[in-house]
Amino acid sequence: MTLQRGGPLIVPRHHAPLARALPFRRAAGELPSYTSGADMIDERGWSVVLGDRGFGDVLLALGLVQALADGTGRDAELHYEGPRPRLMQRCRLPLSTSLTEGPHTVYTRHGKGFTFHAIPERPQAWLDILDDELVEVHAALPMRYYLAAEQALGVRLPADRAPLPTFMSTERARPFHVVFVSATSWPSRKDYGASGFARIAAVLAQRFLAAWTFTLITSSDAEPMAFDGVKVLAGLDAVDCLDVFASAEVVIGNDTGLTHLAALTERPDGTGPHVIGLYGRHAHTKWTTGRARHHAIATTFSQMLALADRCPVRDHLDDAMWSQSASLADLPAEVIAEFASDLAGWW
Repeated sequence: MTLQRGGPLIVPRHHAPLARALPFRRAAGELPSYTSGADMIDERGWSVVLGDRGFGDVLLALGLVQALADGTGRDAELHYEGPRPRLMQRCRLPLSTSLTEGPHTVYTRHGKGFTFHAIPERPQAWLDILDDELVEVHAALPMRYYLAAEQALGVRLPADRAPLPTFMSTERARPFHVVFVSATSWPSRKDYGASGFARIAAVLAQRFLAAWTFTLITSSDAEPMAFDGVKVLAGLDAVDCLDVFASAEVVIGNDTGLTHLAALTERPDGTGPHVIGLYGRHAHTKWTTGRARHHAIATTFSQMLALADRCPVRDHLDDAMWSQSASLADLPAEVIAEFASDLAGWW
């Protein structure tokens, strides 16, 4: 089991994951090799097909949209079309929106000369050499997209890390409010389980006397459930989840799109909740926003994937081959509660 705090990932070289070194020292101010990419794409316009797979894939692919917006003229008018216009209207990236049944797509109004498809299995992790001993690991999927675009455009982009735009809420934090996210695309393999989240709530309530409020967000097709002291919200739309997340001090959830959205939630004062993602069968260093308040608790299998930069989809890896090493059920509720309390400063 691995506990990983959010923010920059700087490690000794001998602890670095298997990844290529950037061809330029980015943190030291070196620039990518010049190409004519930025000028060509700016002139003809662009579109990014975010896909129609999982919600998390779509959110993390906004790193590619942000890269193109940063590198080809920030004044270009952008438009989103797809099934979630209400959510995208809350995005910090200025977008006009329209509702369509096709894939999520963002494009420049003046043209779609170049089309980019955000496919999460493709972009690789990068190591930025800091000195003779240390490297910064750029493994988060949004930054993989961002650095790939930076080298294709041939211009230095402004974000040092965590390039994703945030999503706005008017809600403010309520002390000792904890939100759990059990919704997932694969309940049998990627769900800590409602009863597991209820155990975390019980541990928190037992260890520290406070006016706790616990909320559990589940999918619309989840079995009806009830737990003492836990409010259950079933099938909540993502845009409505924003306000629930903003009201929480801590969000704890499966490795899923709603948990990523929680890490991108921004309150009126610029803050947001601490978010702990629980990772079983995907690399915790990749499937993250990369933001400083997006943390991880990962199984042994997840850590193996992170160090080898492997993908179970692309590389056809069945986590069942590694016995219980990918089981979220083996992550102790006591450890999760302790980590959450440490992040929030409760005890």
